[in-house]
Formats: sequence, structure tokens, C-alpha cells
Amino acid sequence: LDVRARARELDGFAGAHDAHLAIHLQANAAAWSVGYLHQCAGRHGFIPGTMPGRLVLPGVEEGSPPVLVLSFDAQAALSDDLQQAAVRRLTVSLDVAQTNEVADPFGTWQAVIRALAAEMDATAVDDDDRPITLQHYTTIASELKTLYSALESRDMAAGSAVARRLFQ
Repeated sequence: LDVRARARELDGFAGAHDAHLAIHLQANAAAWSVGYLHQCAGRHGFIPGTMPGRLVLPGVEEGSPPVLVLSFDAQAALSDDLQQAAVRRLTVSLDVAQTNEVADPFGTWQAVIRALAAEMDATAVDDDDRPITLQHYTTIASELKTLYSALESRDMAAGSAVARRLFQ
């Protein structure tokens, strides 16, 4: 009974502290080709992922999970002519528990979003297509500090082996 109670408590904690951040980049004018998307993302360190329509920014350590994932329409990624497949929206996401806070994954996420938005003539938007402002980033950063502290207090620091297994 004690083990079940601890498992329930851990499950409740994990459910309340599993944070995935995602912001969409919406094309302002012309759609992007998949080739152009790969080219722009590649300049920021992204490499093709294992699934169509996914590019990843690899972690520093070999075998570690990606720091960021850039995803877009898998149908466009599977097109016969990648220069003709049109993409108007992509998502840049961060799985908070998978990368150590010291590596500043949030800062990297924010910088990549801003750089890609400027380079690709896009607007950063939320799930409801509302533009993301500096205030949004400030609020998220504040909430992340609280999350990192909560994880640390339970000996499950973001990026640790325990956190990676628990929040997989």
C-alpha cells in the first residue's frame, strides 16, 4: 500500500510538472518550401529528425534528447519535390524536463524563434494565433523558474536521468 501511495503521489507530481512549450511560426506572406525550411533551420543547428516533418536541435551530450524540436506538416516533408511543397506554419517546441536548466534551453528556444521569425518573415503566435510578445516570454520565464525549483526540490532536476525517465 505504501508503494502504491508513493506511486500515485509521484504520478500526480509528474502530471502537474510536465511542461512542453510550443510556439508556432506563421508565414506572413509567401509559404516556405521544405528545402528553404531545412536551410534556415540548419543555420541554427537543426538536423533532420527520425520522423518526417521534424527537425531537432541536438543536445550537447551524445545520446541526450534534443533541446528543441521544429515540426511541420509531414505530408509536405514526404513530397516528391521538396522545393515545391508549401509550408505556412511550423512549431518550435521545448520539452522542459529533458534539458538541464544550466544549458538555458528556454533562452535557446526564445532566440531560435526570434531569429527564424525574422529570417523567414514569420510571426510567432500561440495556439489561438495570437502574436507572442516580450511580456509572454517574461511570464513564461518566471513560471519556468518555479518549475525548475519544484523539480530540484524533489531531486528530479531538469535534464537529470531521473527527470528524463519520468517525463519521457
